[in-house]
Amino acid sequence: MRLHVTVVALAFLGWSAGAEPAWAIASCDAFTQALRMGASDMGVEFSRAIVVSRTRSDANVYDVTTKVDVDATLSCRGDEFVRFEARVSEPSNARTSTNFERFQSVALKAALGWDASKSRGVLKGMSADAHEFLNASRERGDVYVAGKTEEHEPGNVSLGLMATDSDRTFVIVGPAGE
Repeated sequence: MRLHVTVVALAFLGWSAGAEPAWAIASCDAFTQALRMGASDMGVEFSRAIVVSRTRSDANVYDVTTKVDVDATLSCRGDEFVRFEARVSEPSNARTSTNFERFQSVALKAALGWDASKSRGVLKGMSADAHEFLNASRERGDVYVAGKTEEHEPGNVSLGLMATDSDRTFVIVGPAGE
């Protein structure tokens, strides 16, 4: 009987080892270092944000600025990644759009360790969906004209992309932000 239980346990371990791994999100310190290095040519700078709110929060919020018209906000709870939000104003020229796409890709590598091709594939699909939803919103005559799409990744990580006539926003929400 003991041999049978051992065989079943080993078979289960082998099956679970072959399952797709859950993505672990980086710590805030690791994320900021990787974002600075990955987008060093964009002049990434972090500064402590001043947040005015009626609700109490234990999150540390940082403004992220670049020299390429892409801005962001990073929220952390201690060294735990909570949320990253990158923005670019619309309409934007081709250079700004390219910089925004690259910044998103670098953020995904910094947060989730994704390679450039995986990031580009996911972002291309999300961008196409958001623009399609934006056009549909315009055609319907919605009061708030916007397109939004989201992806849910293993490890309780969510990605979002919103498009309006005035800006585009890319969001990574870690498990602590859910």
